[in-house]
Amino acid sequence: MKRLLLLLLPVLAAFLLVSPAALAATKTVSITNAGFVPNAITIDAGDSITWTNSDSKNRQPISQDASFASPILKPGETYTFQFKSDGRFSVTDALVKNQKMTVTVKKAPAPVGSPSLSVNKTKVIYGGAVLLSGKVPVAKSGEKVTLRAEVLTRTGTRQTSSVAEVSTNTEGAFSFTTAPTAQTTYTVTWQSTPATTTTSNALTVRVAPRVGLAVVSKVGRSVTFSTKATSAIPYAGRSVYLQRRNALGQWVSLQRVVLKSSTLVTRTTVRLPKGLSRIRILMPQSQVGMGYVTGVSRVLLIRL
Repeated sequence: MKRLLLLLLPVLAAFLLVSPAALAATKTVSITNAGFVPNAITIDAGDSITWTNSDSKNRQPISQDASFASPILKPGETYTFQFKSDGRFSVTDALVKNQKMTVTVKKAPAPVGSPSLSVNKTKVIYGGAVLLSGKVPVAKSGEKVTLRAEVLTRTGTRQTSSVAEVSTNTEGAFSFTTAPTAQTTYTVTWQSTPATTTTSNALTVRVAPRVGLAVVSKVGRSVTFSTKATSAIPYAGRSVYLQRRNALGQWVSLQRVVLKSSTLVTRTTVRLPKGLSRIRILMPQSQVGMGYVTGVSRVLLIRL
């Protein structure tokens, strides 16, 4: 019996050392003339999905929250994306209207012996900060924890870097305050032994451009507004929409506004009905750029 246990110990040790990435799965989705098959799928954080173009024409799966955008797929070509954090993702085809699917990603617990990580909010307006906090598995002060950030760039590539390093308190807890400039996936690393570094669960924070709106002047029923959209990428030449909320609670676009500058405001004039109007600016997903989600200004109350 002792001899058998001795033989099994290396096998058990090897199993326990398998990383979560090694256990990650890849599921497949076919893009057909009728749409995505299947059109709804559930996976674990860290798993990947491979889309195969089974149609006779070009297709291009993209995430509506700017998490990813496949290159154009010719018939028979594939694209694979790894979902590192949990959430619900809507995927559409950039080349074919009204075809979409839903990907539900279940949260993966931090591996045993790894630090935990949580965030106070998963979406911010450009310039806003988030609080990331967690614990290492030991209640000990002075443990060094490093925050790492994987940023989705405007070209669709991902850049990873170490952002900051802090020490734990007496309970083994730590926290970071940081302001993401574009969609960012955060993890923390902790050196549990001189030869071992462990990594926490991954958390993604999405970023919306900062959209400003102000009243410049009112002449009769004609109202002039100024607007500006700001993020880490230039927005000159991109479009936003001046919208009014109707009696049914729906936002109706009154005018498309082409932004003239990334640093200066753009003015536009519309004619409003008498009474109270609720006005806002919408910057849709098609205009915000890779790494950002739809931007919305504050709502102004205009009484004429």
